[in-house]
Amino acid sequence: MLYYNIFKYGNALKFEKAPEPLSELSGAHPRLYLTQEKISELRTLIKGSHRDMWLNEKAWVDEEWLQDRPPTYSTDGEMLWQRTVGDRIPHYAFCYLMTQNETYLQKAKGWIFITVGYPGWGPYPDLAKGHLLCGVSLAYDWLYHNFTPQEREMIRDRLALEARLMFMASTKTEEYKTEWWHRAYLQNHLWVNLCGLGTAGFALYGEVPDAEIWINQANTIFKRILSSLANDGASHEGVEYWSYGTLFLLKYLDLAKQLLGEEELFDNPWLRNTTYYRLYNMLPRSMWGDKPGKDNSLDFADSVRHDTHDPVCVLRKLAAEYKNGYAQWLAQEIQNSNTGVFDHRWLNLIWCDPTVPATPPTNLPTMRHFDNLDLVIMRSDWSSDGTLFAFKCGPYTGHKALWEFDYDPGGGHVHPDVNHFDLIAFGKWLVVDDGYKDKRTSQHNTVLINGWGQLGEGSTWFSSKEVQAGKRMSAVIRAQSNPIYDYVIGDAYNIYPDSAGLAKFLRHILYIKPDLFIIVDELETWGPSTFNWLLHVEGSLLKTSEDTFTVDNGDVTLNIEVVRPEGFKYEIYKDSGTQAPTLKIFPGEKVDQTIFLVVLHPARAGEAHPTITEIEEDGRLGILINFKGEERKILFNFTRPKINDRIFNLAGETEPQNIYNFTRNMPPPGKE
Repeated sequence: MLYYNIFKYGNALKFEKAPEPLSELSGAHPRLYLTQEKISELRTLIKGSHRDMWLNEKAWVDEEWLQDRPPTYSTDGEMLWQRTVGDRIPHYAFCYLMTQNETYLQKAKGWIFITVGYPGWGPYPDLAKGHLLCGVSLAYDWLYHNFTPQEREMIRDRLALEARLMFMASTKTEEYKTEWWHRAYLQNHLWVNLCGLGTAGFALYGEVPDAEIWINQANTIFKRILSSLANDGASHEGVEYWSYGTLFLLKYLDLAKQLLGEEELFDNPWLRNTTYYRLYNMLPRSMWGDKPGKDNSLDFADSVRHDTHDPVCVLRKLAAEYKNGYAQWLAQEIQNSNTGVFDHRWLNLIWCDPTVPATPPTNLPTMRHFDNLDLVIMRSDWSSDGTLFAFKCGPYTGHKALWEFDYDPGGGHVHPDVNHFDLIAFGKWLVVDDGYKDKRTSQHNTVLINGWGQLGEGSTWFSSKEVQAGKRMSAVIRAQSNPIYDYVIGDAYNIYPDSAGLAKFLRHILYIKPDLFIIVDELETWGPSTFNWLLHVEGSLLKTSEDTFTVDNGDVTLNIEVVRPEGFKYEIYKDSGTQAPTLKIFPGEKVDQTIFLVVLHPARAGEAHPTITEIEEDGRLGILINFKGEERKILFNFTRPKINDRIFNLAGETEPQNIYNFTRNMPPPGKE
């Protein structure tokens, strides 16, 4: 018997009195997400409101997985192939509970026994072990009465062994070295691994004395995770890891709600708002395709453009907990498009609340500012092929974490991409991010100063030590939205190394709706310097006139008009890291201050682009925009009193009322 002395860990993590729900279910199985009553309810629902979800789950298991065998054991790398094993087992067990078909039962048992016999669950306590603890614990609980006493003992002993190793990896003791993730409160590894530990504790409670220790450890850490999250609902790890980490966060919180009575854990602003992070990061609907692996989301941080983990069940749970119709709508859209990854389809049936109506986002603002991460996403509208512009400027893990922690709480997946932006229009990528790549500023649409990129670059993972220790902050200092334009200012001067000599880097984004973008960068250094302004695109990139470049991407073109700097030089090349066609523009000689002013206009192939003419009026730089018989004059003011004052004036237009108006007070350059 591989049971352990709970006093070895001390009494701090023992229950003074076991929570009532857990006490009532001690000795009863199933109890994880499902009870006998819930199973009976679901067997009715799969004939009604849940019928389509059930048929999708059953078809996936029958047609894709029923003939599979567990992967052959190997010790390659992190052994992440075991994540698939841990995720697959609950599908077979769930199908058996719904149908009582022995084929599913035998398949589940076969996978469990092979898994229990693996020499190791991961090379060390991390994601492989976290997934296997979750999956095997669920099957142990759900199929408890279908195992012989000897089979239960075999599974229980292995779960107890692996849970103890995971617990020790998360706990500082003299005897055991903790894993790197044990304090990474904003990182997906901790969320996955502690969910595995807690799930094992709930499954084995009443049978293994240590189980209450594991439950309390998981519960304590998840409460710390929740307190670390900011209000805006955004993820610094990007959409792909949002789906992954949030799934395991919600899986644990639901168990804590059910078995510990911890309903208040869901009373969390980040959780309430995180639906909007996923929603605003979705590409226009026409781009999604109709099968997994097709583009459907922005790829900031270490993300690709499509799902690699299941977002649908996450959105179902958010819809149910917060009665959020937008989450319900997005879950249904992703499910219908078949672009998601469905490694947790069974959770859709458990978490879906059919009484929450699906609400399309057409009544939501077209701009949203996630003010902790300082990510601003702007749209022309919510149509299926509208224009989407995304701008990123905040600290690597967000403002809250930068000031709250004296170490990196989980920023390895962040990129050195302050003042970077993406542009999508008419169903095509035009200005692009680098996706899941090594961390280099040169791969982003921002500026290199004297050849220097931003702090944190140069390796596979974001190097946060100097940023965190120095509280090196970047920020959106102004964001406005109204029916005529969206306007954002990003301040990035403090996120470059001191050796770059940078004194000022303000990036202004003026989006004149529905399709004109004006980028103005104010840059100053402490001495004559080089400034390289970068734009990475998708499609072919050509110089088409003295000041103009054009991107052709199928049936969409992007016109790039360079107004400043005067006498600029340029290079067109293929980025070595991303292979994206890249435009670099720079002043003709070294200077200690410069302005870049670039106008971007997307259009369908064959349609006209506006004519841009530089003007000067009352000593102020301006541009005239002539398009489709209309003229618009914009004057710029580079001598305003405060750095977050508006830089432009739309001549002849009544100032519209802002529907969103944000300013952040920042110290002037060099006065932080």
